Amino acid sequence: MQDILEFRSDMEESLSWRINEIITLKNLLREDNNVPVVKTLIVMLYAHFEGFFKDCLECYIRYINSTELLLNKFSDSIITASLNREYAAFENMNRKCKELTSVPPTEEFLHKFHRRRELTQKLASDYLNRKIRIDEKIINTKSNLDYSVVQENMYVLGLDYNYFSDKQDTITKLVRLRNSVAHGSQKEPIEFTEFEKIEKDIFEVMEEIIKYLFEFCSEEKYLK
Repeated sequence: MQDILEFRSDMEESLSWRINEIITLKNLLREDNNVPVVKTLIVMLYAHFEGFFKDCLECYIRYINSTELLLNKFSDSIITASLNREYAAFENMNRKCKELTSVPPTEEFLHKFHRRRELTQKLASDYLNRKIRIDEKIINTKSNLDYSVVQENMYVLGLDYNYFSDKQDTITKLVRLRNSVAHGSQKEPIEFTEFEKIEKDIFEVMEEIIKYLFEFCSEEKYLK
């Protein structure tokens, strides 16, 4: 099992290089007094926020996987996340029951019932006795990490999806500014002072992510 301090160190390392890169670029722009180019910083800050959030959730998944415990030890959300592929197969409407070859294609309920029965059998005999294994691909930032997407990813991984509710305005402001810059609709320049306020707030959110995930794992809240 991965050491809990190593888990935190991995997240802190991701935060450190991202902060250093943003600060370096910010200082270069300030020296040139190039106010219009501050828009570049907004896009960069968002990119690092999204990348960092994804990094931290991947660290969280790797930590949980490193426990190598059986699925039946975990919370319902973690079990569901670990069985993402199996549930996707159940939801695949094109997968038909081979035993029902004489049933007309319109009888979809029978094929759906077959998939339900198959899932029930596997849950009872196999799935819950497997070792934990969550695929990192379950994380989906959708290239637009607004607050609702933050919530979705935390919910899927059994985390408190309302934990950052007090940071919603901060995240929303960054995403809206980034979108207006990236889509070419931000006509007015963004002052350094405005950027620095957003930067400070976002750095606080990023630091809070580390704190929350570290405490969550330290207290083994991912278990039943």
